[in-house]
Amino acid sequence: MAGHSKKYNVIDLETGKLDPRIFSDNDIYQEELEKIFGRSWLMIGHESLVPKVNDFFHTYMGEDPVILTRDSKGTLRAFLNMCRHRGARIVHTDIGNAKNFFCAYHGWTYSNEGKLEYVPGAEEAYYGALDRECLGLVEARVNTYAGIVFGNWDAGAPSLEDYLGDARWCLDVAFNRLDSGTEAIGPMKWIEPLNWKTAVDNCSDNYHVPTTHLASILAQGRQFGIPRTTHEQQFQSPNKHLFINGHSLTMRFLERPDQARQMHGVTQDNRAMFEEYYRATQSEAERRLGVVRASQLQLGNHSLFPNGVLGLRLAHPRGPLETEFWHFVVVEKDMPNELKRALRMGSGNYNGVTGLFEQDDMDNWRSVTRSSRTPVARKYSQDLSMGIGRAGSDLDFPGVVSERYTSENNQRNFYRRWQEFMNAKDWREIPIEPITAEFGGTAEMNG
Repeated sequence: MAGHSKKYNVIDLETGKLDPRIFSDNDIYQEELEKIFGRSWLMIGHESLVPKVNDFFHTYMGEDPVILTRDSKGTLRAFLNMCRHRGARIVHTDIGNAKNFFCAYHGWTYSNEGKLEYVPGAEEAYYGALDRECLGLVEARVNTYAGIVFGNWDAGAPSLEDYLGDARWCLDVAFNRLDSGTEAIGPMKWIEPLNWKTAVDNCSDNYHVPTTHLASILAQGRQFGIPRTTHEQQFQSPNKHLFINGHSLTMRFLERPDQARQMHGVTQDNRAMFEEYYRATQSEAERRLGVVRASQLQLGNHSLFPNGVLGLRLAHPRGPLETEFWHFVVVEKDMPNELKRALRMGSGNYNGVTGLFEQDDMDNWRSVTRSSRTPVARKYSQDLSMGIGRAGSDLDFPGVVSERYTSENNQRNFYRRWQEFMNAKDWREIPIEPITAEFGGTAEMNG
């Protein structure tokens, strides 16, 4: 990392060599909390988690505890879960409904609009001199995309729409198909001894699938009649591997417009019901997304910078060697309950703490983290050279598109984006690509 004008030069884009210390160094991690999690738009929940006035949901932005609430006027807000008096947490439950938040330490009480409403002994103890106006809850910026709620601490950050950029062209395919919108089921929570970046890195890694998940793929094939995924299929696949504004995405081509879009939860028994559902909603999807996105494409593995993975999955950092995962299943709101249940069960069978695929991945991610700690192993760079010089623009897709579906272009660019944030003094030094995609439909950020 030394010998350059910038503090961090962890990825060599010409050779793909990556400095593994970024997975275990505590000083680097503390700087990440400030420069990445303190600046980025972070997924913090879903509107369906706070459907009613005064509902709240406890979540996190990095390591900071956050209260996501729908205030007394119905406005979504996100507050640091910290009393302004002595720093105690004021909310100790995961969900609830409350007009006011009460600190159990000294009784300071806040409205769900963030105002300091009551202080015991305000006149006697403070002689009427306490400036309540300056002691409201610390509030984050909040915006939503397709029902998913994002928060941001940095007043200088671009809008959420600009932050997502052309990635929304891809995300709409899964999250913005229908007028009725989506809802989130969950979360399932667990903690793993690994660095948060290993999960993000993995999210558009198609190379590992035939090897890492071989046993799961064989079991899946026997149970559901699904063909085995091979490296040869991956190398020859027409599917797309693309990078946009820090976000890593893969897009798959549908065999037909009524094909079930989901990877897990679709079985031989319910496949006809899924196909009937997609036929029934096809015209609405085409109106919203255009024919190409609605009829020919599905969203595959993906991540949103910095730590949003596989849809609405939160990879909360808990130190350089620990990550707390929150896994939600996002379903279309008007989908039949039987199909929602199938997707919920299928997601739990493959992803989440008891999931077959998840357990495969966790072993790898732990190993990557461990090897960055040992004195000999951390002297050697990781090799992310696959597909160097084999990515560029594509007439049919936004962003930087790899020649092959199997590539490490997204991984290299993720660490490049990480560097940009870590080397920047503020958002004025962080490049962001303009929105240029032709969206071809009526769907907007939220409707």
